[in-house]
Amino acid sequence: MFLFLSLRQWGQLKYALFNWFIEPQQVLLPLLAVLLVTLCFRSFSYKGLLLRSVCALGITYLFLISPIGAAVATRGLTFFLPSDIGQSADAIVVLGRGSLAEQTRAQAAVQLWQAKRAPVILTTGRGEAARLSAHITQLGVPLRAQLIEPNARTTEENAVRSFDLLHTIGVNRLILITDQPHMLRSVLTFQSFGFQVIPHPVTISPSLPAIEETALALREYVGLVSYALIGRFQPRTVSVAVLETPLINWRTGTARQISSQLP
Repeated sequence: MFLFLSLRQWGQLKYALFNWFIEPQQVLLPLLAVLLVTLCFRSFSYKGLLLRSVCALGITYLFLISPIGAAVATRGLTFFLPSDIGQSADAIVVLGRGSLAEQTRAQAAVQLWQAKRAPVILTTGRGEAARLSAHITQLGVPLRAQLIEPNARTTEENAVRSFDLLHTIGVNRLILITDQPHMLRSVLTFQSFGFQVIPHPVTISPSLPAIEETALALREYVGLVSYALIGRFQPRTVSVAVLETPLINWRTGTARQISSQLP
């Protein structure tokens, strides 16, 4: 279905489903209504199957919104990721995700830079990149060691807009920072542009309710399927449309325009 939706429509649909999922009454009350209506009828074909299905859906939902369910959902997204064993890289890339773990992302990037794991930090994301850069600067990283990409709206655009910039300064291996649920899709997307990617996931705030953590994880499972179906994990030949992206040159500390090509 997402193949026929615009970026805006797809985003609106995911947002609506997210809001629906995190409101238990919106999920459980319809299931309860179906259960009661079914019980009112003496007998009909598939009554037993319908009752079992409704009960199974309710139990599954209650499990998923529990802390254990949230941990299981998130673990499924991180299980196959390689560990960061301390290799050096050419750049550190920090993906924006709204305000989710923003300070933690900035701190992780600064720690890696101070450990001399990579000489430059790129922050990317519309609305988030500048805030992340401000946190990073406050923690002691000079602007000349930073790149800011302020226009990316999606994981795909994070990778597309980062590719052109990083490619021009000879980046082959990068350390990627984002939250745990988001990491697998991000790694596969960046790898499709030929990067060697070292995942460095950060944990989500413990204050985030389990139901919202599960919703984030489920959204990532949907994202993985959608990206796979439209070929975003396949090796890319970057050769199509040009996006003009204002960036900060890490060598000079000055703003400049470079083109980023969409696959």
